[in-house]
Amino acid sequence: MSALIKFVFFSIFASVMIAFYGDDIVRLIGNEAKLTRHAAPKELNAADNIANSVQVSRRQDGHYWAEAGVNHSRINFIVDTGASVVILSNNDAKALGFNLFANDYVVPVNTAGGQTRMAPVRLDRVSVGPIELYAVDALVAQDGMLSVSLLGMNFLNRLDRFEFSEQRLILEH
Repeated sequence: MSALIKFVFFSIFASVMIAFYGDDIVRLIGNEAKLTRHAAPKELNAADNIANSVQVSRRQDGHYWAEAGVNHSRINFIVDTGASVVILSNNDAKALGFNLFANDYVVPVNTAGGQTRMAPVRLDRVSVGPIELYAVDALVAQDGMLSVSLLGMNFLNRLDRFEFSEQRLILEH
């Protein structure tokens, strides 16, 4: 009989503990599992970087073209390490809903063709594959100045790593 009393007592005790402290117990167990997972050194394998890595192949024209989600649209960019910032062609900027006027082009820029002015804008979201960056500053080229948009260094520098290797550009974040 004493075994039955002990069983009932511990059952009631466990029920009360779970009822009052269940969320805390689950949180503690979860935190302990996270600590255990991160305590041991982790071996890297190819599957670890699938969610945050993208490879862009070099095309026949010699450029690395990246299709990117910009806000809620798709834009094709040339990856350009010579461009300090992301630069949108005027047509791509219009497709994104930027309605710019002549007096918006206030940022002086030195290009291969000489000095010009571009309009500053902020892109809410720029994603290449699974990589997403938010609040990306960009410039808009004047009409007829640039036929394609350029994915510049202010995007690339926010990544954990980018590397050119064997006709591919590897982006990681």
